Amino acid sequence: MSELIPEFKHIFSLTPEWRQKFVDELGCTVVDKNMYFPEKIASGSSSFLEIHPDISVIIIDLILNKPIRFTRMPTDDDFWIVYYDLSDSFSRHVLDDVNHKIGYKSKLNFAIVDNHIKSTYLGTVGERLYSLRLFIRKSYMKTFFKNAGLEKDYRDVFDDKKKKMFFYGHIDSRSKVIIHDLKQQTIDNPNYEFLLKGTAYNLLGYLIERLNSEMPNAGTHLEKDIEAVMQSQQYLLSNLLIPFPGIEFLANIANMSSSKYRNLYTNIFDMSPALFFKREKLLLAKELLESGDFKYISDVAFELGYNKTTYFSSIYKDYFGVLPNTVLK
Repeated sequence: MSELIPEFKHIFSLTPEWRQKFVDELGCTVVDKNMYFPEKIASGSSSFLEIHPDISVIIIDLILNKPIRFTRMPTDDDFWIVYYDLSDSFSRHVLDDVNHKIGYKSKLNFAIVDNHIKSTYLGTVGERLYSLRLFIRKSYMKTFFKNAGLEKDYRDVFDDKKKKMFFYGHIDSRSKVIIHDLKQQTIDNPNYEFLLKGTAYNLLGYLIERLNSEMPNAGTHLEKDIEAVMQSQQYLLSNLLIPFPGIEFLANIANMSSSKYRNLYTNIFDMSPALFFKREKLLLAKELLESGDFKYISDVAFELGYNKTTYFSSIYKDYFGVLPNTVLK
C-alpha cells in the first residue's frame, strides 16, 4: 500500500535553507518565517525559527488533502531532531523500517532521532496534523552532561559513527500542556514568533531535566530493545481474539527478562501490556458491535474470547460509559 503513496524526499537543517526544496518541488510559498502549502497538497503551513546558534524549532500545522510520504534524508549535519506530535488522528513515523503509530491519541508521540538516520512521516488525509520539532546540535546538548556516570550512559548517543536512534516514548505532561496551548494559536498571530520561541525554550528546559532524571534508568531505549518491544506489541495487536498471553510470554518474544520487559514497556507506553491489550480489545469490540455482522452481544463477547457476556458488558461500560447494546447494529 505504501508504495502507491507519492514520496517527497527532503532534508532538515538548523538554518532555513531546507525549505527551498519544498518551494521548488511542492510549490510551497515562503513568507518570512512561515511556509504555506498549495491547496492541492495540504491546507495549512509551517513556521521555522532559529532561536539559538545551536537550536531551531519548526511547527507543522496542516491538513493533508492527498496522501504523501515525507521522507527526511540523512545529512552530515550533527544534530538531534526532537519530535512532539499532537496530531488529531494517528500518523505513522517510520524509522529503520519499524512503523510507529504516533499522535495525540497515541502513547508514542515523543521521539529523539539522530539527523544521520533516515525517517518517513505519513499523516492521515483530512485530519489535522500538528507536530513541533526541535533541532538541537549534539555538541550543545553534550554540555549538559558533565556527570561522569551520565557521560557513560550517553556515550553511544554522542558517538557520531553509531548514528543511534536515541529514544521513543510519550510526551511529558508539562510539555504537552504548553504545546496544546500553542496549538490553539495561528501562525498569523502577530505574537506567534514570541510564543513559539518561549515554547521552544520551555521544551528545551523540560527535555534537559527529563534526560538527567529519567533516561539513565531507560538507557536501553535504543534500536534493539525498542524493536523487540514493538514485536511483542505487534503480537498483541495481531491476537486480540485470545486472552492476554501474559508477561512471561511477551518477554520471551522480546528476548528479555520479565522485569526488564515490564519496566521498558511501561516506560515507553505509559501503561502496562495488559492494559494496552485490554484497551485495544475493547476498541475492536466497539468496531465489531457497530459493524452489523453480529446479531447478539454474546456473539461479540465470544468472538473476543470472553466466556461471560455479563463480564464483557461490565468492562465495556467501564471503558466507554455505555452498555454494548446501545451501539449494537
